[in-house]
Amino acid sequence: MSVVPKTKENVRKCMCTKCPSYTLICKVKSVPDKVSVSFSDLESKGHAEVMFCAYEPSRCIEKEKGCLCETCELFREYNLKNSFYCIVAGGKL
Repeated sequence: MSVVPKTKENVRKCMCTKCPSYTLICKVKSVPDKVSVSFSDLESKGHAEVMFCAYEPSRCIEKEKGCLCETCELFREYNLKNSFYCIVAGGKL
């Protein structure tokens, strides 16, 4: 699996917040984190509630309700093979 660079360009391509597993409650809870992503050095950031294929699983998502990973531009661009990066580090096979 390729490493997805933690860049603002890649955050803009990310579909994680549109995923059915990313509930409205998660969206509301993640607002402060999204603001810090906009203004911080993404490479040094250890966690973000976006781009789970580059960072780590969500701290909010508790249930799999569907997955958009395979439809994401980052998935194709970086030749990713797994899904549900939001639940499992490195995604599920």
